[in-house]
Amino acid sequence: MNMQQFFTGKLLLVLTLAGMLTTGCRKDGGYYEYTKSRSQVPVNTYDYLKSQTGMFDSMVKVINRLSLERTVKSNKLTVLAVTNSSFASAIKNLNILRMENNLQPVYLDNIEINNLDTLLCRYILPGVFPTDSLKNAPDGRLFSCLKFNTGMNMMLFSQSASGLSKGGPQYITYSDTKGSFYISKWARTNTSSMDMFTLNGVVHVIAPDHEFGFNEFISRFKN
Repeated sequence: MNMQQFFTGKLLLVLTLAGMLTTGCRKDGGYYEYTKSRSQVPVNTYDYLKSQTGMFDSMVKVINRLSLERTVKSNKLTVLAVTNSSFASAIKNLNILRMENNLQPVYLDNIEINNLDTLLCRYILPGVFPTDSLKNAPDGRLFSCLKFNTGMNMMLFSQSASGLSKGGPQYITYSDTKGSFYISKWARTNTSSMDMFTLNGVVHVIAPDHEFGFNEFISRFKN
């Protein structure tokens, strides 16, 4: 390999990495826009989450505490991946209240495990459900979450672009239905990216301004 080929290869690598970074998301009116692209990684879902250092460390820690590593590694799953900031926000707000009530702070390492299990499983759905599986469901699709069968809903939205209705960026609104038929009673959040396929499923990433727990984190751990 001559020097020109070497530097050309290095330039292509830099441009590729830059492109990966700029396909991220920006918040705009309550959702995070991004350019949808079907991506696949040659690892299982657990190893993918673990490899994203600085993004899903908290979720991986909870998966480990709940002994769900094998499940997330081998079962066919759709994971709505929760970022570190979502866990940090929940823990921070919980501990503010606990301190006001003269209670010791708690953290993911020592928080009560049964309620933690109930909440985490709401972000994991048995089966593989990419965005394409939601296209013909204008009211979203109902799913039962892992282990506890809590009713969850995934609804695909498309923004308008260049005068074309629904021709722009897409995102999923992911909801805990709280057992209610009425959408007004649902706890809802949006995705910041979608359709990262792994060897055993697909990962959609929850927007980082979401507080882990679908409005139940504080009520379950405040005492």
